Amino acid sequence: MSGHELLTKESTHTITVIIPTFNRRVQLQKAIESVLQERRVPVLVHVFDNASTDETEAYVCSLMAQDPRVRYLRRPENIGSTGNYQDALAHVSTAYFIPLADDDWLLPDFLHDAYQILEARAEVGAAVFVTEVRDAEGVLHGTYPSPLDQFRFGLLQPREHLTEWLLHGHYVWTSILWRQETLACLGAPYLCTGLPSDVDFQAQIFCEYPVYLRNQPGAVFFAHADQASRGFNVSHITSWHSVFARLDREIARKGLFSPEEYLSLRAIAEKRYKGAWSAPAGVSLPDREKVIAAQVAGFRLGDWKTAFSLIEGVKVQPRSVGREVFRLPPVGRMATASAAGTAANADELLDHVVGWMKQASEAIAQLEKDADRLQQEKDEQRVQLSAEIDRLAWQRNEVALELSICRRSEADALARADTSERQFLELAQKVQRWRSHPLVKMATKLGLRRFFR
Repeated sequence: MSGHELLTKESTHTITVIIPTFNRRVQLQKAIESVLQERRVPVLVHVFDNASTDETEAYVCSLMAQDPRVRYLRRPENIGSTGNYQDALAHVSTAYFIPLADDDWLLPDFLHDAYQILEARAEVGAAVFVTEVRDAEGVLHGTYPSPLDQFRFGLLQPREHLTEWLLHGHYVWTSILWRQETLACLGAPYLCTGLPSDVDFQAQIFCEYPVYLRNQPGAVFFAHADQASRGFNVSHITSWHSVFARLDREIARKGLFSPEEYLSLRAIAEKRYKGAWSAPAGVSLPDREKVIAAQVAGFRLGDWKTAFSLIEGVKVQPRSVGREVFRLPPVGRMATASAAGTAANADELLDHVVGWMKQASEAIAQLEKDADRLQQEKDEQRVQLSAEIDRLAWQRNEVALELSICRRSEADALARADTSERQFLELAQKVQRWRSHPLVKMATKLGLRRFFR
């Protein structure tokens, strides 16, 4: 079936694949061709050119002349990646759509199989397939979602699906076929939270709609050094706060989880994304922006380590008049962290509170360090004392052994002395008896005694 026949046959149930692009003529060709190879379902490719200066315009225009499924919109000036995506989403008018990055591509059968899922299940807001992450050599580095063996596939309602999503992370939206009605969950301009807007996009829709997950590769995410997702750093921390704040409100509004359940899941998600918002910025931020980012990091995202690192060396400056005195409690018996000052509003008070909490945290850390050192010294002294006790016990045993030997020797000597004395007495008795013998007495009288000596 030709592209024209597909467009006219079921125009109300067409898939629009929007491809925002800028100066990626070579990669763009692979992305477009991966869409146009599908001829079993009605498909449109709409390219949004963000004022490219390469051969993008000439290539897409020549393609339009060959295939009526191709659309093209060129901007007179670059409006930024987010702005380009926002405008592309605003142009979606067909039943289904896919945002496709100009350096990624779809895999065969994805469009057809995802289309069948949404056509058969009117309640489903999105058909989510697996995205493969590959480098320029085609080496597979992972998948979204991941790990696949821990995911539940098939039809999932918002509560059970969001549990998986918060536990394991968001998807690459390239391999998701979306129903056009889901855009109403967000409202124009659809991407509302800066660089991580794709995370917010998914969160808002997934709170509202059931989804169907298929354990089947649907697209390839091309991993390379020039990706926008590699640009996350601490300067985007307020954007991440917005993602979580909007999710908080939607979860509460829908009553999908109890507070305890949600806070536990939220903490897992925060830990996973912490690396994105805590990475050092390419350029130094102004002090005021550092203080604001520190407030968001600590109070909103619970990342006090990043908060304290942001305000290192920053001195809070008064920003208004009509100030009121405040006092913050001391920490420890030495009042290592305590503060008194003035603030005109809640924001200024928060500035001081963040600084005080940094001091308090450092004081507590020092106390814990000192406690660990004292405990270590105590353990070492205990070991030394135990060794000394063992040594003295050994010496005591040695002395006891020597004393035992001496006592045995003394007993032996006394026994020998007793034997000798007894033998002497016996001999004396014999001598006495001998002298008392009549013959001896007679010999003595006759002067023969010498013969008996």
